[in-house]
Amino acid sequence: MDNFYNLTSTEISAAVILFNLFLSFVLQLAIVYIYKRTHKGLSYSPSFIFTLVLVGVLGTVVMMIVQNNLIGAFALLGAFSLIRFRTILKETRDIAFVFFALVIGIAVGTDHYSIALISTFFISIIIIALYHYNIGNMTSNIGLVLSFNASNDLNTDEIRSLLSSNTTSHIFLRAKNYGNDINNYTFSIRLKDAIDSIKLMKTLKDNRSISNIELITGEQSVEY
Repeated sequence: MDNFYNLTSTEISAAVILFNLFLSFVLQLAIVYIYKRTHKGLSYSPSFIFTLVLVGVLGTVVMMIVQNNLIGAFALLGAFSLIRFRTILKETRDIAFVFFALVIGIAVGTDHYSIALISTFFISIIIIALYHYNIGNMTSNIGLVLSFNASNDLNTDEIRSLLSSNTTSHIFLRAKNYGNDINNYTFSIRLKDAIDSIKLMKTLKDNRSISNIELITGEQSVEY
């Protein structure tokens, strides 16, 4: 039984290994919770959650292996140089979360438990604050892409007036002709309030020259 707690003079005891792995796993779950709680957009991936947990725990294992072992550190560095990551992260904040998970795993693997616990708590508070107060957003207005089809008899002045009265800003993006007197128009707009989208859709629908109206959010989505 004594061997379980102290294998050799040069190895970490099995009890410490298990404790480090368990603590790292718990802290990675906390990071995952913060990621899911503050995630925006359509690019959520369960496999990324799996990766976050695994990267953090593996960081703990790596640091326990190379601890006080310079030769082992260089051997692992050579092994990692053979790995090629081909998946492109669609959000830059995902890179920060990967680094967050890895750093916490490294802290646990080097027995810096206070750093791991305090850092996880404090950084999580920072992330939640940034999410809650929308720090980094240029405007609180809702950005949308408006697209609709219209016949050639469309009154452009009427549309311009309609958009001016229902939005804080609108920018013409594209016009495309489909033949048979059908044109497609695309605008970038910012609504005064989210509920105004219903009013705008109803007003456009009442115009007999307009059909196939689409409103696509451009504020919270990473991809369409």
